[in-house]
Amino acid sequence: MTIDEVYRLVQTFSNKEQRGFISPKDFNLLAKQAELELYNKRLSIVMEKSQPKKAAGYYGESLSPLVAEQDISPFLLYGTSTISATGTISGFDYIKSIYALPSDELDINTNIPVEIVSAENLQQVLRSSLAKPSIENPIALLSGGSSGSKRISIFPDTISKIYIWHYTYTNNPKWNYVTIAGKPVYDASNSVGFMLSPNTHGEIVIKILEYLGVSIREAEVVQYAQANELKADS
Repeated sequence: MTIDEVYRLVQTFSNKEQRGFISPKDFNLLAKQAELELYNKRLSIVMEKSQPKKAAGYYGESLSPLVAEQDISPFLLYGTSTISATGTISGFDYIKSIYALPSDELDINTNIPVEIVSAENLQQVLRSSLAKPSIENPIALLSGGSSGSKRISIFPDTISKIYIWHYTYTNNPKWNYVTIAGKPVYDASNSVGFMLSPNTHGEIVIKILEYLGVSIREAEVVQYAQANELKADS
C-alpha cells in the first residue's frame, strides 16, 4: 500500500467507529510511531533469532526470524569505519556483521569476515592455540547497549579499518497534501512512504488504529481493501 492508501484506510475505520477525522499532522505522528514500533519488534526477533508467541487474529504475531529480517531489509545499511583509540562508534541500532577491509600494511587483499563473539567466549578464544585471532581469522567484541553508542574491540588490534553491515531506522513517513476548497488533497510528489516491507502495511493500519482506540482484525483490513475502499474520493 502507498501511504495514501494507508491514510484512507485509517480514515475509513475511524469514521466507522465514530472516532472522527484524523488530521494529516496526527496521522503522520502515528504513522512514524507505528512503523518504528513494528521495526523494533522485528529487529528484536532478528537479534534474538527466536520467534515470539502467536496471538491469534493479528498480523505478524508468528514472525520467523527470516520473515522479520526480510521485513526490515530496507533498513540494512553498510559503511566503512575506522576504529579509533577508544573503539567507540554510534548511530547504529544493531550491527549484523563486520568485515576487515583490504590493507597493504597488513597484507590483506580482500574483505575478511570478522566473527562477533560474546564477552563470555572472548577469553576462551584468546587463550586458544587453535582458534586464536589472526589477520586471517579476526574476531570482534561488541559492548554497550542494544542501540546507541557501542564499543568495538577487534582482535588482533592491528586491524583498524572495518566494513559494517548494520540496521538503523532512517525513515520519516509523511502524508503530504495541498489544500483545495478547504480540504487536504494528497500530494504524492512531496510525501514519504513506509520503508517496511509491504507485507507489514496491514499491520501498520491496525497499529495506528490501536493508538486511536480502534480494535480491528486482519480480515477486516483485507476485506475493506478488496472492496475498493481505497478508491480516491470523487
